[in-house]
Amino acid sequence: MIRKTALFIFAHVFLLITAVFAEIPNHPLVEKAKQERRARVQYALANDAQVILTQDAKSFYLLWLPENSRVDNLPPMVVTLHGHSGYAFEDFYVWHNFLKERGYGLLALQWWLGAGEAITDYLLPNEIYRVIDQALRKLHAKPGQALLHGFSRASANIYAVAAMDRSTKNHYFSLFIANAGKASRDYPPTREIEQGRFGDKPLAGSHWVTFAGGKDPNPGRDGVLGMRETVDWIRRYGGNVDLVIEDPDAGHGGFHQVPKNTNAALDVFDKLRARVD
Repeated sequence: MIRKTALFIFAHVFLLITAVFAEIPNHPLVEKAKQERRARVQYALANDAQVILTQDAKSFYLLWLPENSRVDNLPPMVVTLHGHSGYAFEDFYVWHNFLKERGYGLLALQWWLGAGEAITDYLLPNEIYRVIDQALRKLHAKPGQALLHGFSRASANIYAVAAMDRSTKNHYFSLFIANAGKASRDYPPTREIEQGRFGDKPLAGSHWVTFAGGKDPNPGRDGVLGMRETVDWIRRYGGNVDLVIEDPDAGHGGFHQVPKNTNAALDVFDKLRARVD
């Protein structure tokens, strides 16, 4: 009897999981995520995250909105980019509780293309911004309604994305969060800013929070030293650094692992949005 009950429960759970996975669009990157991050995929879908293919079908993004959200009343949005060799489903997992508490929505872009670590194995900053622009336009997002967060390798890319948001005058983002990834001067997207592609002060009017963990294994690139360099670099190109978070006890992922760090950044976002409203 016990064995039959256990088999029944297993079969029921299997059918539920199969039904949930059936809702996901068929795409190689989605299939890879299901294989390598199955629990995170299940978590996102169980919590009503939508998986939406990009217009060019090169990748996908997750969209999640709080209950009772309306097209004509979009909540504040967190737009987030995962770290190297990562998945958007992981970003949903680490952000979800903060979103629920504050009534924010989430757009998490899958910008790694599933294999390799070369620049071309990821969406380039202009591709990242194009997807974000298309998605936010579809949602009728207003200027200043969103923040852009980038972790690690993604942080190294959001400086160029920020310059694009300013140069297009879309101004979707009232805040940028550079999480453990400095503006490396030998990185092509950063060089384009320094070479004047977006003007002399491409970050003028932008607002930033930076995060660094004191126990980051790469202090000069992702840790305190690297992010201090980045604070000066952002200011050199016209940006405002509203908050510098240096957590001496945190490692590379300490921004989300220590809730006070995440909440401190989101408090800045709330204050900036209040100015826009």
